Amino acid sequence: MEVSNQPKLQFHGADFSNVHFDGFKQYDGESKIDLSVEPKVFYDSENQKLFKIIMDVKLICEEHFELIVLGIGTFEFDQEISDLEMKKSFVNQNAPAIMFPYVRAFIGTLTSNLGSVTGCLTIPTQFFQGELEEVEE
Repeated sequence: MEVSNQPKLQFHGADFSNVHFDGFKQYDGESKIDLSVEPKVFYDSENQKLFKIIMDVKLICEEHFELIVLGIGTFEFDQEISDLEMKKSFVNQNAPAIMFPYVRAFIGTLTSNLGSVTGCLTIPTQFFQGELEEVEE
């Protein structure tokens, strides 16, 4: 019986390249906050083992504030993966699930430092399903 090595996925960290905040009036803690999390994938054309997850997160509370965060997570496989279904599973589900806690912590820390403008916002855990949209350079 032949035992194959499972590919390993390494997370190299998250960079937050764009943060936009507009505060209109102090958040009352009760108004509804609309949350949008849109992960996309970028495949490195020069290195087939590398890819990036681009996570665009928007928190909008009408009349109170608007927060937009763009996080980019860099990932690398320890080997090239020929099984397309396995690769898609890593890219579409595992990678966003690995990166999201970093985005969540960044938003929590940022909003806690805004003082009473928003208070510390803790966004709920997200589950990622389906195929991510692919972006090009």
